[in-house]
Amino acid sequence: MSVALSVQLIYIKPMIIQRKSAIFILSACLLWGLDLVIRYPVTLKMGFTTIVFIESFFGLVLLSPWIFKHRHEFRALKRSEWLIAAFVGGFGMTVGGYLQIVCIQKATPGLFSFFQIFQPLFVIFAAWLFLKERVDNLYYFWGVWVILSALMMFSVDLTLMYDSEIIPQDILIALTTMLIWGLCTLLAKRFLSQHSPMVLVSLRWVFGLAFCVGLLVYEGGANFGDLSEVGIWWRFFYMIVGGVGSMALYYSGLKNVLASKATLIEISYAAFGMIFSSIYTFEALSFLQTLGAGSFFAFITLLLSKDESAIPAVRT
Repeated sequence: MSVALSVQLIYIKPMIIQRKSAIFILSACLLWGLDLVIRYPVTLKMGFTTIVFIESFFGLVLLSPWIFKHRHEFRALKRSEWLIAAFVGGFGMTVGGYLQIVCIQKATPGLFSFFQIFQPLFVIFAAWLFLKERVDNLYYFWGVWVILSALMMFSVDLTLMYDSEIIPQDILIALTTMLIWGLCTLLAKRFLSQHSPMVLVSLRWVFGLAFCVGLLVYEGGANFGDLSEVGIWWRFFYMIVGGVGSMALYYSGLKNVLASKATLIEISYAAFGMIFSSIYTFEALSFLQTLGAGSFFAFITLLLSKDESAIPAVRT
């Protein structure tokens, strides 16, 4: 093998891994967007905490064979890594989801969406500050592109937000949720630098269930509603299997890409959710929503193709 070819392969292999990892994150966002539509009828029958309890319990049952087989990997965890897993699972999965529902029910979806739009800029800055990620200024321009696309995608919700009364407490809840989920991306990236994605997936469900039990005690018990319908269990089946599968894909992708890049791709979750919801309700997207979705996916196409164009030409 010539020296030139060897040098070229050194550049190409990491780029292939990064592109594959980015597609993993995009696939996870696709599953999360579909989950929104499948989950919605379930939320009309029982509370959020009860739903997460069922998901966490059966998700942990699904993961238990892997946990038992790889139990030695958990013994090697440091105290700081246990704390990271507790935050990602307990706060990210349970507390963050609970605050999301509270914000949407007390205020409007627009208020929640407004703060989520700015999560990429927070993560890019925090990743530079705490994870020492070095990205060029292009990432900040990309962040602005994503924000403008998201503003158009959420234009309907944002219009409702401006027409309603905004209470400072609701702003605090929406801001806190954004910060929790942004920190989860950063902490998960740090954890994955030393451990496999499935370790974090497993611990996410362990701590998610533990925090959920705490919320159930706080709320005075679970309200399971009517679980006799076959249809609702089919939905839970997707929510459980799809939830575990999507997080495995997401963490597998996050392990090999910068947190700054992952946070930009994560907005596709909202884009997929909007598209699937439109199909589910037979409501056409507005012009601004369509323009925003098209702009965002054009950005994703550019992001996925950038690495390939960045490979230097090497003459033989």
